[in-house]
Amino acid sequence: MNDTPAFCILLVEKDNLIAGRFSALVPSDTSVVRFNNVKDAGRWLSNTKEVDLIIVEENAFNVLLPKVRNNPSWQHVPVLVACFSLNKQLIAAAIKARATDLLVLTENDQDIRITINNYLDLNKRVLSVPPVSKKPVSVVFSMPLWKRGIDVAVSLTALLLASPVMILTALFIKLDSKGPILYKSLRIGANYKEISMYKFRTMKVQADQLISQMSDQNIYAKKPTAEVMDEDTRCTDCKLKGVVCQQPLFDQDKTICEKVYQAKLDDNAKFMKFRNDPRITRLGGFLRNSSIDELPQLFNILFGDMSLVGNRPLPPYEAEQLTTNLAAERFAGPAGLTGLWQVKKRAKGKGPVSDEERIALDIEYARTFSFKTDMYIIWKTIFSVWQKENV
Repeated sequence: MNDTPAFCILLVEKDNLIAGRFSALVPSDTSVVRFNNVKDAGRWLSNTKEVDLIIVEENAFNVLLPKVRNNPSWQHVPVLVACFSLNKQLIAAAIKARATDLLVLTENDQDIRITINNYLDLNKRVLSVPPVSKKPVSVVFSMPLWKRGIDVAVSLTALLLASPVMILTALFIKLDSKGPILYKSLRIGANYKEISMYKFRTMKVQADQLISQMSDQNIYAKKPTAEVMDEDTRCTDCKLKGVVCQQPLFDQDKTICEKVYQAKLDDNAKFMKFRNDPRITRLGGFLRNSSIDELPQLFNILFGDMSLVGNRPLPPYEAEQLTTNLAAERFAGPAGLTGLWQVKKRAKGKGPVSDEERIALDIEYARTFSFKTDMYIIWKTIFSVWQKENV
């Protein structure tokens, strides 16, 4: 009988009660190696490569994560940041440090157990790229050779065939409006990896600064619940009882109930897309409807940042909202130029898709993608390139 643990978790946590709670929640076939400080944890990591998941307390992740992500042996290992509450600053810092997810300690034991089990399972499916130089290498999805072969062959051929169109497009963009020809967008792809995605510029310069003023025009936006629309920062239960909220959080210089804060997060749309977007240039609408603006992404595919077929890489402000147990699965698939949700819902005549439907289709692709599925999506994409919706 083999008594070797199936998994190993590195836990960096000073609090003995929290550490004991984690030890009780992990699977029975999992060993937990716990340290009180980052220095000792880093020393242990330097002497081993056998770790499947890292859980680090909120005050220590900024010190530990650079060491983890800059080493090829651990780049693929999921890192969960344990915290007592969520706020925009923490989420942004965790994404910047390339943490995998945030583990909220106020959740019940079952939810925390599910999160840990999900990431132990996810780690089986993710491999780091073998180092080819002394520089840190990027972690990419363990893509099958057939898929990478298709990506290289198709992107090279398409770039050669599309080069006249791309040259003319570049000229027209320069004549149409002031600004660069190409737009470089920071995106979050497979395994929460940051990539620079290229497009022909279709918007006016500094268009990103207008997003906060256009939330009501987002086609994915949900109607706020009655509780969120109420200016009172207490939850319904506390207002009925006439007491100060028993679950307070500090948000943007004021106290707010944790239930109200969570309701606001739930009501926020996970994706952003606008009809008749005023930020788009005169030429931009044509480039978007014809998908010509996507052609520079063929270079992303050729260089391996993306695949021809996969889940669309997301801007950080969208990716930071998709860290729940289920939604995170979409990042277990390759980032792609076109994908399942585009041909099933966004295709000509299908109308808008909700963010829940889009997440479900992304997860479906990540779980089931195959050569047959990719060929189907490529074939359907050819017939849905021109979109009716002005989005």
